[in-house]
Amino acid sequence: MKEEEKEGLQKARAYCSAAEHCRSEVRAMLERRDLSPHSIEEIIGHLEKEGYIDESRYSRAFVHDKVLLTKWGRIKIMQALRFKGIPQEIAEEAVSSVDPDEYMAVLRELLVSRYKSVKGADEYERKMKTIKSIAGRGFEIPLIREVLDFTESPDFTD
Repeated sequence: MKEEEKEGLQKARAYCSAAEHCRSEVRAMLERRDLSPHSIEEIIGHLEKEGYIDESRYSRAFVHDKVLLTKWGRIKIMQALRFKGIPQEIAEEAVSSVDPDEYMAVLRELLVSRYKSVKGADEYERKMKTIKSIAGRGFEIPLIREVLDFTESPDFTD
């Protein structure tokens, strides 16, 4: 291994030790260091063998954070994972690992909050604006409608 590769591997280990990263993020970091494509692939191979990079582990952490902290829905999370180059089966497995009760709680919290702040000429317009807003966060429209059917509850009309 060349000296520049050793230095790149050392920097990549430190980068991966600080937080979970996927292959594409590590590749981008190494490309900024002007390493050759061959060197980058070799370094990534070492990192995977050593356990610094694990796409499944990364995907599960990413999904968990996006649902609970950023309050994204499954659709937006799948798009983000696809954009990061995560294989479809790994992304689907990670997204399916979300606790359905936690997911619905996040959706309900978003709906209550958004519904209270949305203005509309009538109830229908208000619901449609709410649905559009929450769908933009990546939640599935059938689930949004299911939760919105409870708009008569005190949570929505406070």
